[in-house]
Amino acid sequence: MPSIEYRPDRPKAWRAIYWGPDGKRHSRSFARESDAKRWLTSEEAAKLQGTWADPNQGRRRFNDWADEWWAVWSSDPGRSPKTLEAAESHLRLHIRSHFGARQLRTITVHAVQQWQNELAAKASYNLTMACRSLLNRILQAATDNRLIPFNPVAKVRSPKRPVDPEVIFGRVRPRTYSPEELGQFLAACPSFYRDHFLTQVATGLRSGELLGLRQHRVDLARRRIEVIDVRYDAGRYGSGYKNRPKSNASIRVVPLAEPVMEAVSRRLVDCPADGLVFSGPGGSNNIKRGVRSKLSTRNYRRVYKAAVATAALPHLDLRGPHDLRHTFATWLEDAGIPSRVIDELMGHQGGRRGERDSPMGMAYRHTTPEMQARVVAVIEARLAIAVRVVLHISPKRAQPPWQHSLALGQERADLR
Repeated sequence: MPSIEYRPDRPKAWRAIYWGPDGKRHSRSFARESDAKRWLTSEEAAKLQGTWADPNQGRRRFNDWADEWWAVWSSDPGRSPKTLEAAESHLRLHIRSHFGARQLRTITVHAVQQWQNELAAKASYNLTMACRSLLNRILQAATDNRLIPFNPVAKVRSPKRPVDPEVIFGRVRPRTYSPEELGQFLAACPSFYRDHFLTQVATGLRSGELLGLRQHRVDLARRRIEVIDVRYDAGRYGSGYKNRPKSNASIRVVPLAEPVMEAVSRRLVDCPADGLVFSGPGGSNNIKRGVRSKLSTRNYRRVYKAAVATAALPHLDLRGPHDLRHTFATWLEDAGIPSRVIDELMGHQGGRRGERDSPMGMAYRHTTPEMQARVVAVIEARLAIAVRVVLHISPKRAQPPWQHSLALGQERADLR
């Protein structure tokens, strides 16, 4: 039972005492009896409401609790190295720097709101939301472990995504290629990497998925590839290959257009049974030129940006190989392919732009062979236009096998 002791020889004579849900005795001293009674009442009410927190644990520094939380959260075997790299960076640069020395009990709703306002003023919306989500997880874990009575992040409204009027007015440079612009880009590419970029724009693969594709995941007889293995480069968290992507939706089958069939077939020459289809050209790290080598996402991006600079397309907002994935989705959407099919081919969990399939729809609607044939036809028709541009700009640089395969894709598209 809670009780109050009177100790006249102490500066704060009134000591309130109660037993907490943790089985331990807790006490606090006050100068006035009324304050002691009020505190006891609030602690007993918190016990009944299930919001009680150990007042002693609330004195822990945020940094100390963040270290303990990180040790558990980061040890999850399902956590990808790229996720760990991004989370560690956000925590170190934007959260610890603000809350690190504070006691957990002093992180109030007002303090979180002030931090969010300051971060939103200097950082992008996506970065602000990523940091907010991370802080929310840390403080929610503190709440669940009874270190603090409630999670203050839950009581702060998240910032609204800003609307750029220039986007609405159509004055922002696009991030996607038209077929003609893709032809200009491919003409500027080193011939060795042309198959890489052609395949990525025609399948919508992420760079890590393309560079992690293994020989046994290619089924030329059924004109498709199976996407599951991923290349990753995560800084201090290492680099290498994973046998599973971050989300289950990314495990998927993607149909191949004819030019991609030819490109993949060329990359399979002398490829071991478990070898990488899209490798590097060798010539570094004690690997001879012409020998298949592992290609990092960083070097792949470097080649892409060099080709973009050579192609001279200043009217486009090109940032990296992910532009090719944007292009794939845009081409299919322009051709009237259902968004559900595009999401499935790209490995998205749900619908885009806030659209989500119902559980019933996800269970009963399937992508038919006829729909996959439509997708292939859309891609081949646009690649045919890109081919003509490539052959017009640099007929000498178009290697005979590559030129033949693209011409074949053009003929197939013309027949349609």
